[in-house]
Amino acid sequence: MAKQERRPRRLEESGLFRLRTMGALARLLHWKKSPSALRSLCLRRDNWDEFDQARPGKKPRRIQAPKPAIKVLQRRLNDLLQRIEAPEYLHSGTVGRSYLTNSALHRDAEGATVTVDISDFYPSVTRKRLFVLFRTVFQCSSDVADALAGLLSCGGSLATGSPASALVAFWAAKDMFDGIAERAKRLGGRFSLYVDDITLTARTAGRGDVSFIERHVGRYGFRLARKKSRVYRAGQPREITGRVLRNGQSRAPNKQHRYMHEALSAMGPDAPPAEIRSAIGRIQHVAILDEIRSQELMAGARRLRGKLASS
Repeated sequence: MAKQERRPRRLEESGLFRLRTMGALARLLHWKKSPSALRSLCLRRDNWDEFDQARPGKKPRRIQAPKPAIKVLQRRLNDLLQRIEAPEYLHSGTVGRSYLTNSALHRDAEGATVTVDISDFYPSVTRKRLFVLFRTVFQCSSDVADALAGLLSCGGSLATGSPASALVAFWAAKDMFDGIAERAKRLGGRFSLYVDDITLTARTAGRGDVSFIERHVGRYGFRLARKKSRVYRAGQPREITGRVLRNGQSRAPNKQHRYMHEALSAMGPDAPPAEIRSAIGRIQHVAILDEIRSQELMAGARRLRGKLASS
């Protein structure tokens, strides 16, 4: 029998809504030990492995990776959050949506496009903000809200490496994002959100919308990464969540082509498997973004996989 598709629920129908006891939380998270042991685990400060993750062309990103015992709980929490109906504008952490669906929303939209990023989004979602989320939005008891805030935070902020972080960050700032969605609606435009990437397209969109968003998020304790703010005029190529939309077609940004060529150039005749796999990954990524060269690039990736199999 085919697996039934899960129907998104209203927040009030979620198992997370109005959790009153640690025992109820333990059952919901499929925790096998005592509720007090669950609370102790959630409040431990050594639940994370921290390291810097290198990123091509960017400064390293600080990662707080959960240890296995709490990662299981966070995955269960993420599964519960995914069952809650999400706004149409949200494209991160949501089944069936991605950075590609996020940019696709603006592909045929008329007018100018504004893109802005929230600076240090996860670090700005403090432990206190997490507690307020579960205490007031989900209406959990104080001890349950405190345990959940502890489960998700590292060093006083939302951890970057938790499988639940994308959706938790959204719910912690949903009122703020709803306000931007309302502005887009008044303008007769389109708004989409991918983690901390905000995109608004409308016939009248412009610098005034950047200023509005900056003031708006500031009222909620966030700030924009000003250097990343962009306004694309109508008909101008637009880079949205990692791909360029130009004349109705999807293309890969120049930097992705550069990373691909660098990976290919680094491969010698006796390249180790790790270098070949890296090059294959780069080619496939560009192929996903570049509609014009997609088939050609995928063929190149297949040839490299054949080389990998014969090595």
